[in-house]
Amino acid sequence: MSSISKRLLVLLLSALTVAALLAGVSTYLKAHQEVNELFDYQLLQMAYSLRDQKSFEHRPTSVSEYEKEDDVTIQVWDMSGALLYVSLHDDPLPRANLSGLQTVTFRNSEWRVFLLTDNMRTIQVSQPFEARREMSFTFALRTIMPLFFVFPALALMIWLAVRYTLKPLTEVADGVASRSPTSLDPLPENNLPVEILPLVRRLNSLFDQLIRAFDIQKRFVADAAHELRTPLTAVKLQVRILERCDSEADRTNALDTLKSGVNRATRLVSQLLSLARVEPEAPPAPLVKVSLNCMVREIVAEQSRIASDKKINLVIHDGDPVSITGEQDALRAMISNLVDNAMRYTLPGGSVDVVIRQNELSTIIDVADTGPGIPPEERERVFDRFYRRQGMDGTGCGLGLAIVKSAVSRHGGTVTLGEAVQGKGLRVIIELPFLPFIPH
Repeated sequence: MSSISKRLLVLLLSALTVAALLAGVSTYLKAHQEVNELFDYQLLQMAYSLRDQKSFEHRPTSVSEYEKEDDVTIQVWDMSGALLYVSLHDDPLPRANLSGLQTVTFRNSEWRVFLLTDNMRTIQVSQPFEARREMSFTFALRTIMPLFFVFPALALMIWLAVRYTLKPLTEVADGVASRSPTSLDPLPENNLPVEILPLVRRLNSLFDQLIRAFDIQKRFVADAAHELRTPLTAVKLQVRILERCDSEADRTNALDTLKSGVNRATRLVSQLLSLARVEPEAPPAPLVKVSLNCMVREIVAEQSRIASDKKINLVIHDGDPVSITGEQDALRAMISNLVDNAMRYTLPGGSVDVVIRQNELSTIIDVADTGPGIPPEERERVFDRFYRRQGMDGTGCGLGLAIVKSAVSRHGGTVTLGEAVQGKGLRVIIELPFLPFIPH
C-alpha cells in the first residue's frame, strides 16, 4: 500500500534534486559565458599592449604572468611575414587568416584567437578553450557547493513540513479507525484544511445515512415482528383447535380458518420481502429495459380469476408500446400492489381501470377503482408501513402502498392519490422519468 507522505517526499526531493542540477548547469553555462567574455577582453588587452612594443628580442615580462597562468601563446610577425617573436610553447599555432576574435581548431583542440594587424607587424594572441572550461567549472562548483550542505537541511525541513501538513488527515484516519462498528457520531469539522474538509463532510454524510438506514432497519424489524406475531399466534391457536375437534364439520371449519391464517401470514411475509427489496436504502438492482405493456398484461392476467369471481370489470387501456429503463422486480412489485389494492377494496360489480401512457417528460401509470377511496386527510398516512384505515377489512397488511412509494422513489418518480373520474373510488397516478434514475 503506497503512502502519501512517502510519495510527497519522493516527489519533493526529486524536484529539489532536479532544481539543483538545473541550477548547476545554468550556473556553469553562465560562468562559461562570463569567463569567455573576460578572457576575450584579456586577449584584446594583451594584443594592444604589445602593439607599441618596439623590440621583441626578449620575452615581455608584462605578459609572462598571463602566459603562465592562462596558457596564452603570443606570436609576432613583421610585414614580410617573418616571425619576430613567439612565446614559449611546444607547438605554436599557425597564423590566422582573419583579423579580430575567432575560434580555430588546431591538432584536435579548439583555440580562441585574436589577430591584430597594423602597418608594422601582426600580433596573434591565442588561448585554448580547455583552460576556459576548467575555470568555468571551478567557478560553477564554488557557486553551487553550498547547496550540497543546504540539501540535507532542506530535505529534513520538507519531511517535517509533509508530516505537519498531513497531520489532520492522519488524525481523521485515526479517529475513524478507533471507532467501534456501532459508533456513527459525526467527525469534528473544526480547524480542518479546505482540502480535507470535503472528505470529512462526505464521511459525516455517510454516517448520517447509515444512522437513518439502521433506524429504518430496526423499525422495520420491530414492526415486522409485531405484525407477524398476530397471524402466527392465530395459526398456532387454530392448530390447537383443530387437534381438539371431534366432529368432521368442526375440523373442516377449523381447517378453513387455519388456511386463511396461513395465507395471511404468507402474504405478510411476501410483502415484507418485497418492501425490503424496494427500500431506498436497499442495494440497487441491474437496470433493464422493461415493456410496461407486457408487464401490466401479465399482472392483470394473474388477477383475472379474482376479478371474475368478484364480478369486477378489470380493464387495461394502453395504446402505443411503452417501455422504461428501471429495476424489473421493483416495477413489478409496484404495479402488482397497485392492482391488488384496487381489486381488494373494490366491491363486487365495480371496475378497475389501468391506463399506461406517455407524455413529453415521463411515463404515466394510472390505476382507478370504484372502491371506497381514501379521504384527503389520510392520503399521506396510507404510505406508512402497516397503516390500515379504520373500518376496513382485516385482509390487508398495510404494506401495499408503502411498497409502491418505495419503488417509485427508487426510480425518481412521483405518486399522487386522488378521486376517480366518477367522483368516488381511488385514483393513483405514478409518473416515472424517461431517463434511468440511480438512487444514492
